[in-house]
Amino acid sequence: MPSITLALLAAILVFFLGNLYRVVKVMLMPAHLRWDLYPIPKGSRERQAYGGSYFEETEWWTKPIETGHGGEVTFMLKEVFFLRGVFENFRALWVWSLLLHWGLYLYMVSVAAIIAIAVFGAHLAFARALLSNAAFGGFVAACALGVIGSLGLLATRVFSSRLKGFATRAALFNLSLLAAIFGSGLIALFNPRHDLLTALADAVNWRHATGPCPAANYHFVLVALFLVYFPFTHMTHMYMKYFTWHGVRWDDTPARCDEGIREHIADNLARGVSWQAPHIHGASEQTWASVASSSGQHGKTENDQD
Repeated sequence: MPSITLALLAAILVFFLGNLYRVVKVMLMPAHLRWDLYPIPKGSRERQAYGGSYFEETEWWTKPIETGHGGEVTFMLKEVFFLRGVFENFRALWVWSLLLHWGLYLYMVSVAAIIAIAVFGAHLAFARALLSNAAFGGFVAACALGVIGSLGLLATRVFSSRLKGFATRAALFNLSLLAAIFGSGLIALFNPRHDLLTALADAVNWRHATGPCPAANYHFVLVALFLVYFPFTHMTHMYMKYFTWHGVRWDDTPARCDEGIREHIADNLARGVSWQAPHIHGASEQTWASVASSSGQHGKTENDQD
């Protein structure tokens, strides 16, 4: 089991370093364009009812800005736990996606419970049996939901006329890998000689397994593969939504109220233009500041006037 433990530790290290790299890379990107993608869950309840923005107000810059993050948190919690966007836009996909996501959530909670038992077992004697039973039930539910959800999504992507054109090999592989992880976990949970929970506790405590459990070993190998693979896939949307929603979609902070935003905009405007077009005369010799302040009339031809 120590070799399995080392493999999992190495995979966890790659997982965190890979995701840290992705986050840092996004944070160092140039400032995004200022736009609104409605609905915007900020401001008064009346405005949140239809997803409006304080930019609707005439001369908004002369009035107190009514905003806040409470609506954002509520909106994102509904999206995380109930996948509201999928429910509203693609009902046939929603049930499978919900099952898969809840399988993942329950799996992570159950793993945390087993790690807590393995590390703090001596101090949890009064609740050890209860936690163990809860973790076993959580694992069973997680793996069952995960298998059903991932296989349902696979079938939907392959056979749905609406999704068939977007069923990339990467997406199909991701779902197949998740189905294999949950399926092997479900088999290992009911192994009569050495179930998954004991194998996981052995791995945490660097102990050799007390009996052979190939299904548990296969399961851990698949989990390690998933952890290494995850940071380099679109599955990172689980946390990238913070940047695309909070940082772009709902960002309504005026530049005049944020020194950092003003500095980012100034940096962007100082960048050179690396392309040309008929409406931007001599663009390769300009900065974005000069392009943004021009009328866009330079270099127009007779055809453009038509």
